[in-house]
Amino acid sequence: MTDDQKSNPGSIIVDSDSLLHEMIDSCMSQSCIALDTEFIRTDTFFPKPALIQIFDGQQVYLVDPLKVEDLEPLKHLFLAPSVVKVMHSCSEDMEVFSCLVDCYPSPLVDTQVAANLVGYDFSISYQRLVEITLGEQLEKSETRSNWLNRPLTSQQLQYAADDVLWLLDAYHVLVEKLQSLDRLSWLHEDCEALVSRHAEVQDINHYYLRVKSAWRLSPPELNRFKSLCAWRESTAREQDKPRRHLLSDNVLLDLARYRPQTVHHLSQIKDVNSAVVRKYGKQILTIILLADNCSEAHYPPALFNTSSLIVKQVLKEMKSAVFKVADALGVQEATIGSRKDLESYLFSQTQSNEALGRGWRGELLSSTLNKIVASYQQS
Repeated sequence: MTDDQKSNPGSIIVDSDSLLHEMIDSCMSQSCIALDTEFIRTDTFFPKPALIQIFDGQQVYLVDPLKVEDLEPLKHLFLAPSVVKVMHSCSEDMEVFSCLVDCYPSPLVDTQVAANLVGYDFSISYQRLVEITLGEQLEKSETRSNWLNRPLTSQQLQYAADDVLWLLDAYHVLVEKLQSLDRLSWLHEDCEALVSRHAEVQDINHYYLRVKSAWRLSPPELNRFKSLCAWRESTAREQDKPRRHLLSDNVLLDLARYRPQTVHHLSQIKDVNSAVVRKYGKQILTIILLADNCSEAHYPPALFNTSSLIVKQVLKEMKSAVFKVADALGVQEATIGSRKDLESYLFSQTQSNEALGRGWRGELLSSTLNKIVASYQQS
């Protein structure tokens, strides 16, 4: 496709089951397709799918999930082993696919991951990637428009098409660069891990582990906090409401500490919404009471204090080791691992199962990191 054709791609709007089948048949003959979504997620827990963009190298398709009655056939394409699905920064899109067709595209290549491994900015945008790799400038004006409105404007349709129109070209440039660096296998490894993470069933009882300051809680407080987090997660999903519309993490921490025993006491906690008290007050008090009646033998294990001086020093040494590897590779430090990855490695019982202990990262880092961790454990 020429640059002129790309500036006016003539997208096909797929708004019927028959057109969806025709599109899938065409895409199945390709070795790779570009894929993206548009959705709204302002006042719901789950994203509201509004559009699926697909480019097969010849034609842009804009699938309208509000019009197509049966999207199930998309699974055949999304899971086809012979068709690589190319996306950019796909984490939120993966949730859209889960809601729409209960699957995740595979095999998948995320061009943001590929760009990281080449050495570009860690959170590089699609627009910036296209500019760097292809020298093209893309419009950003429709990023925050309402994609659930119908009909979509011509500006929205062009923006949606652009999101996939240049993606395959950028992908091929990145693949060529990674081949020259002998890192193409790293890309496939990281993208397979990305899909696997999304495919794992998220246990609502583990949400409390995401809250960094939870380590400050006493054992009974942590037990209450775990139960409150699980209740909020379950309720938010059931009501399809954002977590913050129920209770924030900080409010849950306060509830775990102050242990209100009446609706009145609950309403006195800072930042507790009165509507939440009216609707869920008794449930919240019951959750706290049940947690307090739980045997200590069933309390969650104590969380590690990542703010202690010795842990800070060890993490600093580990971070330095990661930086040296990143610098030698010419990539950003975050491409190798985050602080959370370092903490997980430090406190893990099996470092080889951690992100920094597996695959190409493990080959480059585990020897050095294991010495640092061993020194810490002996101190």
